[in-house]
Amino acid sequence: MIKTFTLNKIEHQISSPKKGMLTYHITDETGYARTVSGMSILDENKNIKSINPIHKRELPLIDTLSHLEENEKFSLDFSAYNKYFNRDTNKTVNQEAYENVMMMTQEHDDSPMISRIMIIGSGLALTLFGFIMLIMNLS
Repeated sequence: MIKTFTLNKIEHQISSPKKGMLTYHITDETGYARTVSGMSILDENKNIKSINPIHKRELPLIDTLSHLEENEKFSLDFSAYNKYFNRDTNKTVNQEAYENVMMMTQEHDDSPMISRIMIIGSGLALTLFGFIMLIMNLS
């Protein structure tokens, strides 16, 4: 999914000697206006060293916007990022996979007694069947 945007305005507010908030006002190709925000990390001269998005899903926008000037147009292909980041759950594919594995591990840990009882029960049933067959063969 390729989208085209125009960067209308950049606002930077310094909140502490080492942190600030950058707000980018952008408009997409349909005219829809929105803001994208990121926390800025500042050096000793109050120059921006890095920017971290407020919302993880806006990482591609922040990465691109951090290199632009006001009134510049840019296009961004979200296809690769959308494969890696699930917008519905606000998690990456790796986070979801990890949580699924942890859920399966917890489910397994919750019921080891049932599987042990099943193994012991089937062992006892086979033993009983063996005794019955032995008795029937002896008579």
